[in-house]
Amino acid sequence: MQTKNLIKIIKAEATVLVSLIENLPDDGEVQGYEVEMLINKIQALNNIAVHLSPDNDAAESDNAAAIAARKAAEEEEKRLFAEAEAAKKAAEEEDARRKAEIEAARKATEELEAARKAMLEMQENARKQAEAEAAARKAAAEEEARRIAEAEAAKRAAELEKVRQIAIEEAAKKAAAEEEARKAAEEAARKAEEEAARKAEEAKKAQSLADMFADNTADVEQTYMAENEQQPTEPTPAEPAKTETKPSTLAEKFQQNTPSVNDVLAGLEKKANLASRFNSRPITNLRKAIKINDRIRFINELFDHDSQQYELTIDDIESSENINEALDKLFSNRNWDQEDETTVDFLELVYQRFKS
Repeated sequence: MQTKNLIKIIKAEATVLVSLIENLPDDGEVQGYEVEMLINKIQALNNIAVHLSPDNDAAESDNAAAIAARKAAEEEEKRLFAEAEAAKKAAEEEDARRKAEIEAARKATEELEAARKAMLEMQENARKQAEAEAAARKAAAEEEARRIAEAEAAKRAAELEKVRQIAIEEAAKKAAAEEEARKAAEEAARKAEEEAARKAEEAKKAQSLADMFADNTADVEQTYMAENEQQPTEPTPAEPAKTETKPSTLAEKFQQNTPSVNDVLAGLEKKANLASRFNSRPITNLRKAIKINDRIRFINELFDHDSQQYELTIDDIESSENINEALDKLFSNRNWDQEDETTVDFLELVYQRFKS
């Protein structure tokens, strides 16, 4: 009976010892109390094993000794059990503490990692912000450089345009001066040609007028003399004498409004060198025969810039039957200077209109 109890105690102690051994940490860090508990359990097992020795068989007969041993074994078992429970509790507490420390370390590690990540994120954001600011500054600098370059280019273009405009103006001025000089030369040449043509025309006109006046003078004077012979020398009593008579012949009109035919002829004889001007052919339409430059000159110098009077005078001349009627209409209200060049030019055209 005692042996069975000892075996039970040994198994119980062995179980506690195995539990203690299994709870030892794998990293080899064993606490002092853990070592002490292991030693106590080993010693307890050693003490119980002593009671299993053959030398103790004789003592079994002694009930008192057996009872005492049993009590001692029970007490030892209780002690060992209590120690095992205490060790188990201590182990559990240590395990809980280690787990708490591990959890705290894990949390601390996680917080440290989170802080590190936050720091890295802050550093990355700061880097990106710095890069963005640097890019913005670079873009601003490039934009400023581009604007300055465009301003310089625009200024240069404006200066070149100004130089080009000045060159164009200078070229235009030079061309204008050359054109003016050319026109002046052409005008001088034209005036020289016109002067030569005018002198040639005056020579022709003088000759034509001389011929025409020579042909018409005899008729005019004969008409004038015949009319004077038919007029009474004294007025009759029934007809009072007139203080003024209206000229009825071409000669009288020339005597009253213009120099006499003889005077005109005398003036034309002084221009004998222009006689060749009057060899031109007769004209059938006076208005069409007068050139535009001559028309303007006649209107300005003979008709006081009145184009309507000029047109009416041309119509009167065109409606005349002969030179006498034309001159009669022409000098009825005008007193032109027959020595004037413009007058001579106009009369030449009139005479050519009625030249046969």
